[in-house]
This record gives sequence, structure tokens and C-alpha cells, in this order.
Amino acid sequence: MIFIDMGKKLIITKTQFDRLTSITESTAHSSMVKTMKEFLDKSYEPVQRFVREGGEYFEKPMVMIKLDEEIISPKDLYEYMKSKFNMGEEFTKQVIRDWMGNKISEDYQLTKNVSMH
Repeated sequence: MIFIDMGKKLIITKTQFDRLTSITESTAHSSMVKTMKEFLDKSYEPVQRFVREGGEYFEKPMVMIKLDEEIISPKDLYEYMKSKFNMGEEFTKQVIRDWMGNKISEDYQLTKNVSMH
């Protein structure tokens, strides 16, 4: 591959190009996870609530909006985040799952490798 920038040529092999692309994608992935996690931490808090289904009570993970302490479902949060960040469905769902389970790593990696789009 040949790249030309301001009159200078840079020649790299396909392997080097693939490695650079991989690094760029990984950085973009971590950056988006960080952005979404920071947004979630600032505005929401995962909580457990008891929900009655069929005459019995079950503990169910829910999300509290910090501003007004309203409780919403993870599905409602997903719908909002999907439109706010415009990321892929599986990526958004995985960020929410890992955030609720406190499983996003310090370097902003998810427990499951999913595409951003």
C-alpha cells in the first residue's frame, strides 16, 4: 500500500496496514464504550426491584434515573441510548448489560466482543 501525504510517500505491507486498522478500530471501540459508560454513570444507576408476575414476586434488574429517581426498564434505557448514540443494536445492548453488571474493564473493554455497527 502507498499513502501520499503532503508530497511524501509511505509504503507499508498489507500486514502492517491490517495491524494499523485493527489498532484504530480497537481504539474507536474503547473510546465509544468509555463515552457511553460515562454517560450512564452520570445519569443512571442500576437497581434491583421486585416485580409481581403470576402471583409471585421476582427480583428484576431495573435502572434508576438519578435526576428524578424514576425507575425504568433496561429496554427503555436501550431505546433511548440507541437513538442518542446511533450505535449497533448488539453493541448498545452489550454496553448496558456490562454496565449494569459492573463488568466493563478499566480499559473499557466489554465482556463480549461485538461490532459497534
